[in-house]
Amino acid sequence: MKLRALEVITLVVLGCSFASAQTFSLWTAGGSYEFCNFHVITCNSDGVVAGYDDTTTLCGFEYNAPIVGFDATVANDGEPAYGKGVVVSDAIFDASADAYTGLQWTVFQTLTPASGTHGPDALKGSSGWMGVAGSYSGNYFGDNYGFLTAGPPEEGKVARHGTIAGKLPEKLRK
Repeated sequence: MKLRALEVITLVVLGCSFASAQTFSLWTAGGSYEFCNFHVITCNSDGVVAGYDDTTTLCGFEYNAPIVGFDATVANDGEPAYGKGVVVSDAIFDASADAYTGLQWTVFQTLTPASGTHGPDALKGSSGWMGVAGSYSGNYFGDNYGFLTAGPPEEGKVARHGTIAGKLPEKLRK
């Protein structure tokens, strides 16, 4: 029964035209653990994406991070995540610092969750998301990628490993 439910979810989220919010959990590249934050997004028929990066439920931040973006396709030419999906800007650095940071986290994510069960070496397929970080001065300071699954993380099963954006630069840590 679980497999059938996953098949239905996968069919529903293949295109960026769903009007109701969809939730996606983000995993490390090796599939060994889920990050504490997760995306809740809605796509409209014009290819606009809006929603939030939930950083309050399991990460313990005071505010969620707004995300906004558009339909996008990344060619399979060596990138860890590719295919039809969305590109979103994510205010996760501002949410984590509870202030304007001048830092930007940008994420490409497919809308097709990985197959398999959660846990080390259990997720199958290609990476479902990749992100890059930079500052208002144009400096690039990090990237990350990994698997994507449907639905939010299970409470109590997500270790506090931080967010997909990694660590803030030293001067912004509280």
